[in-house]
Amino acid sequence: MANREQIERCAGLLSSRSTDDEKLAGLLLMPRVVDAKDRESLEYIFDSMDTKFIERLMRTGIKQIETQNNTEAAAATELPMLDIALSVINVFSSHSTIATKPKMQDRIPTLFKVATLVEQPDALAEAMQILCRLLATDTAVQTVLEKPDTLLRIVDSARSQVEPLETTRFLDMALNRCSCYIHENGSDSSCVKGWAELLTSTANAFASSVGMLKFELIPVLANALEPIDRADMDVVGIADASKDIASSIGSSCIWVLRQKSETTQYADQALVLYSHLVRLWPEHVFSGNRAVTASQSQNSQQNKDSELILRLACIEAQAAIDAMMICPPDSGVVDAENSAEAARLARGWKLPFCAEIIAGWLEWIASWLDEQPESADIDEGAIYGIMSEIHKAAQVAVGFLVDWKDRGYSEQEIIDASPGLVVSTVHMLGQWLATDPKLHQTALPVLAMCTSWIKLDTVHGAAVKEFMRPCVSYALETCGIDEVQFIADLESRELRHDRKPAHEFASPWVGTVDFDDLSYAVYGLQSDEEVLRARQAM
Repeated sequence: MANREQIERCAGLLSSRSTDDEKLAGLLLMPRVVDAKDRESLEYIFDSMDTKFIERLMRTGIKQIETQNNTEAAAATELPMLDIALSVINVFSSHSTIATKPKMQDRIPTLFKVATLVEQPDALAEAMQILCRLLATDTAVQTVLEKPDTLLRIVDSARSQVEPLETTRFLDMALNRCSCYIHENGSDSSCVKGWAELLTSTANAFASSVGMLKFELIPVLANALEPIDRADMDVVGIADASKDIASSIGSSCIWVLRQKSETTQYADQALVLYSHLVRLWPEHVFSGNRAVTASQSQNSQQNKDSELILRLACIEAQAAIDAMMICPPDSGVVDAENSAEAARLARGWKLPFCAEIIAGWLEWIASWLDEQPESADIDEGAIYGIMSEIHKAAQVAVGFLVDWKDRGYSEQEIIDASPGLVVSTVHMLGQWLATDPKLHQTALPVLAMCTSWIKLDTVHGAAVKEFMRPCVSYALETCGIDEVQFIADLESRELRHDRKPAHEFASPWVGTVDFDDLSYAVYGLQSDEEVLRARQAM
């Protein structure tokens, strides 16, 4: 613990009653009398100090930078006052109780300006480290979202940097924090609009850049979109921004995926980023796919782009599933020295994102077709071509689940071993099975597995339920059964839902015990067996 007398002396020198020379002396004295980990002493000094003096030191450094016309001279110029200010703020910001104080939060705009202007690597790194610590607080994030100009300057500065790695790392953290704040704290319109402005600028930088910045922004944008869901974007006034974001990011992802040079290492990241677009804005991502009508030939390039992504997603999904089928649930840890085996299993991580793209398109195309008039000139060949690729991936997915089950593993063992892969597979199958009842016979063995996952898995059961609901509703629709009445029948234990006679496209599921059990689980109702067990337990 620091000497109390020295702490009092240091706090007195830094107070508003002292001269600037005394305050500067106090800043230089502080690291000598207080350990950087001594939160209590540092907080006492911070509460006593005149932080406007720190502000003036930073602004002095900024003026020095701005007066330098020669870039090389600016980079070599020493900025002692700025260095002192950043060093002191860095120590204070390392403690969350100090970082949240208004006197510290008020320094954020100037710190952002420093981060956009300073060229000395050490000073730049220190400024961004401070901002990262401050942005860990909700107050700072809210300030940035309400006045996004500060962070927008960082985006603009990245475009002019030869080596923007340090800046893109900061953007990665800052945009992700903004997205998490939006998702966790509700969709306040001003904050969401600020978020949209930030994403629009970053997406434009992604689209217009030609150097390494383009590739470094791929994971930045993916991490920014990952915490967001559709409900977060349901705010009046950002529809145009959402469309611009989807267009800029989507076209740039396509460009990356089409490259056949060293940039192919970024293709996987581009596929992940594209999947987030599909999850959030399928109506914008697939808008070009409206040219499945022959009359809209001017959008033929957009059609080719969408088709490329969908076919690629199908291929990668099959590869991911094939790789995992060689690895049963109890196979243990992969031998690190067996690079071929490790490479095969590593491909499995792509499946959730491929499934998102496939399921998103299936959901979108079904809705779009329902909206079309009978006179619409629809290019059915284009749709069936994509559906054929999805059909192959879905059949592999069914085989993946059934194969593990046939090896003698329980449903719980399977989902415990590879929860992401299983849930992703069900996601894709749920939308696929809601397109054609002829597919249902193939997937009949999966119904009992999904029922078990919904009932027994408290972590992933809700997701399986959500993904299976569309195909349950569709199966009932093919048989002319009213879903509301069907649920009432389930509740009353009067299962009178035979398929209508001569109904060519009726689902073979309806009327089976497995379908009834799945329906109980999907609608959150107790099955006959559960009711019986409850009565026996009384």
